[in-house]
Amino acid sequence: MKKVLLILFLVPLLWSCTSEDLDSYTEDVFSITSGFTEQNYEITVLRPVQLDPTKEYPLVFLLDGHWHYPQVSKDVEKMYRAGDISQVILVGIAYEGLNPNGLAGYSRISELRIDDFTFPKNNDGDEFGGKAENFRNFLEKELLVKLQQDYPEDASERTVMGHSLGGYYGIWEMLTNSDSSIFRNVEAGSPALWWADGFLTALTADLAAQNSASLPFDLHTTMGTLESVTWNAFFDDFEGRLMDRNFENLTYKFERYPRGHAANAEVGFREGIKYFFPPN
Repeated sequence: MKKVLLILFLVPLLWSCTSEDLDSYTEDVFSITSGFTEQNYEITVLRPVQLDPTKEYPLVFLLDGHWHYPQVSKDVEKMYRAGDISQVILVGIAYEGLNPNGLAGYSRISELRIDDFTFPKNNDGDEFGGKAENFRNFLEKELLVKLQQDYPEDASERTVMGHSLGGYYGIWEMLTNSDSSIFRNVEAGSPALWWADGFLTALTADLAAQNSASLPFDLHTTMGTLESVTWNAFFDDFEGRLMDRNFENLTYKFERYPRGHAANAEVGFREGIKYFFPPN
């Protein structure tokens, strides 16, 4: 009788351990070479184990996946299981074959991301930087095309997430490509708004002078209060310019956390995902 009772107890326990709640996500990894940037990228896709053919999922493009994907992917799974967010498909974008924890790999990644995430160059004579248009074409005309072949997506909630220069890229995309951007949501953690003598804050002022300017985006951007005075000053200036103009179709949320530069990425991404993707 005791054995029967033990079996009856174990059966529902084993069933619960294989439920979708406990095994909700899996990963796909592939490489892609861009004809626009002439670089090789490693793409890691965190997706639901069982894709519902009747459902569309937001694609979240995470820049600097070599650094941020491990933590953000854990947070996505944890928040979904806790009922804090709806399901998304996370797309980590990294440079193939480079070790972000080694000196040589870190240095090369730093050069490549300056090329990919910025326009214009920081200084006219710099070797790297200013090639964000090529990276934009890679995301739209190569990577997105591949993802749409494999995953049912909700294009109305497509999101780009970046930190530091990656945050700069998201805001640059919003300000320079408002008519045809593939993204609806922009998560910009600790954006490097000082780049090129405040190019993006000046661009914001130029757009503000256009009475018909429309920015059809939802922006969530963060800054650490322990980051440098310069970073915070440009962040404050940018917020003020957006508030003064009140751009049509733009919604935004600025947040500050008691963090330094690197630590702000983790909390900012987590709060951004919760902001964009509340539970259904």
